[in-house]
Amino acid sequence: MNTVNDLQIDQDVGQPSPDLVREALARVVSSEEFQASPRLQQFLTYVVEETIAGRGPQIRGKAIAVEVYGRRIDGSGGQNLVRVEARRLRRLLREYYDDHWDGTGVQIFVDPGGYKPRFSYEAPPEDRTEIVRTRKGAARRSWRALLFGFGALASVAGLGIWLGWERNESMPTSNSREQAERAALGEQSLTRLQASNLADQARGMFFPVFDAERQRIALGMFQHATELDPALSDGYAGSAQVLATLALLSPDEAQREDLIGQASKMSGQALELSPTDAWANAANGWVLAVSGRSNDALKYARISIELTPMDGHVLDLVGITAIVANAPELAAQVSNPERPRTGSGRFGARNIWGVSQLMLGNYQSVVEAFQGAPAAGAPVSAPSLLFQAVAQNKLGNSESARQLVTEMRKTWPEFPYEFLTNRIFPNAGATRNSIFEILEVY
Repeated sequence: MNTVNDLQIDQDVGQPSPDLVREALARVVSSEEFQASPRLQQFLTYVVEETIAGRGPQIRGKAIAVEVYGRRIDGSGGQNLVRVEARRLRRLLREYYDDHWDGTGVQIFVDPGGYKPRFSYEAPPEDRTEIVRTRKGAARRSWRALLFGFGALASVAGLGIWLGWERNESMPTSNSREQAERAALGEQSLTRLQASNLADQARGMFFPVFDAERQRIALGMFQHATELDPALSDGYAGSAQVLATLALLSPDEAQREDLIGQASKMSGQALELSPTDAWANAANGWVLAVSGRSNDALKYARISIELTPMDGHVLDLVGITAIVANAPELAAQVSNPERPRTGSGRFGARNIWGVSQLMLGNYQSVVEAFQGAPAAGAPVSAPSLLFQAVAQNKLGNSESARQLVTEMRKTWPEFPYEFLTNRIFPNAGATRNSIFEILEVY
């Protein structure tokens, strides 16, 4: 047996970033071990996302029973079910890591006696030397800063308190607004609050867009949110965006039409329940873009950013809608690295920015966007390497383009490049032709 699964609960281990944890989560729930257990996929996703959001200490068996298994909030049998399911979850996690753990990356643990997960992180060997060097340098700087800091602390304490008070009075943070919104929902209905929480967690799983398994997991969570509260638009909006994405990825035309039909129904329901909700409008725009109705899609996309100009997930939906609808200027506007955005989870803004710059012919910006994606925790996929290759080729760096295409084909040998190029750029002939040229030459 792999002894890494016997890691002591109180052992001091490296703490990974939320993006690394989400990547590890996606690998676990899409694995063979978890394929036959969609509820355990949702169970693990729920507790991980709650912990990332800072609500780990509040994870309780009753909340899992309601939010994952749809039990009544006043029921007593749900918690017994959760205890049984938690034992199954721990067993499947052990089996997964016994078979797949290679000694590096993130591991997810759900220890007996509770449901809050913990995470360990072991850096790849090539990164460890740099980590040690950085820590030593930081320690030396910390001692110097400490001596200076004690002297300065007294003089800035009063000013800091005053500035903090002023900021809280004049500029409430997005977190405080979100907390107020959730408190208001809780006053209305705890079930509605739970449905909203579940939809918000699934919302952060939209990227990478081309990961169909990840999309299906998110769809299950959105559908469960609608089961919990059929009057809340969030679950319908989320279901619409995922169904439209699956339609975009489907090579079977009959299945594609069926998925678009389902997506249209869900987005219509979301708008009926909440016609001024930005997410509902953005999801409807995405459905229309995938359906080939570009002008209508852009109308709803623009409405959504007028309603909430800083919501990161809405901006991402608008960005990919604009790309498919051949409106790269709008895609660049909403994904601009300088644009402030709110929300939690993984954003696709950097990649959307890179694609918009490719469509606009700003090839150096394309290279910079995609080369910086891994360090920023942005999604990395076969298309991101392909878009870099096109940009490098346009800049005259043919050898770099060749290396990118070689790496892409080696890492994702089955990826349907031509098919998805036609789906992503149905109205952008010049961009589409540049991609086909690269695929043909290299």
